[in-house]
Amino acid sequence: MPAAAQITTSRTLSTPTILRMSDSGGGGGGGMEKEKAKKKGLSTIVIDKTDTEMEEADTPEEMWRVVLHNDEVHTFNYVIRSLQKVMGTLDKKKAFDICTVTHGQGQATVDECWKEQAMKYCLGLQRQGLTASIAPANKFEGGGNDEGGGPESG
Repeated sequence: MPAAAQITTSRTLSTPTILRMSDSGGGGGGGMEKEKAKKKGLSTIVIDKTDTEMEEADTPEEMWRVVLHNDEVHTFNYVIRSLQKVMGTLDKKKAFDICTVTHGQGQATVDECWKEQAMKYCLGLQRQGLTASIAPANKFEGGGNDEGGGPESG
């Protein structure tokens, strides 16, 4: 059999089943090029795959704001320490400014970043017991800190 390899398997209490593998390209390869090389009785099939490039969207990813909401439970010192712990690069003065805006206006922008990072910061603040949320930056209304000041800005 020059064009097919023969594999024999046996089942208990039944006749042997013969499976054939063909190199005619009609299998599940979907039109991929196949090259068959023989060496010492062994068959090696090399499949050349063509990479298809994904079209990138021309629209940039939307920025999101991390918003801290006012509560009457936590002290300024606790909120400042929590902000510094969660945000990492936030200094004490910037954290105090965020607390002041939050206390005066009811909410303040902590940071403006990609959605995935905004969700991480929001969950971190919530784990500290603070009330926080995220909102798309272009649809955000109120809350001060409109300069987009996050840990990277100051």
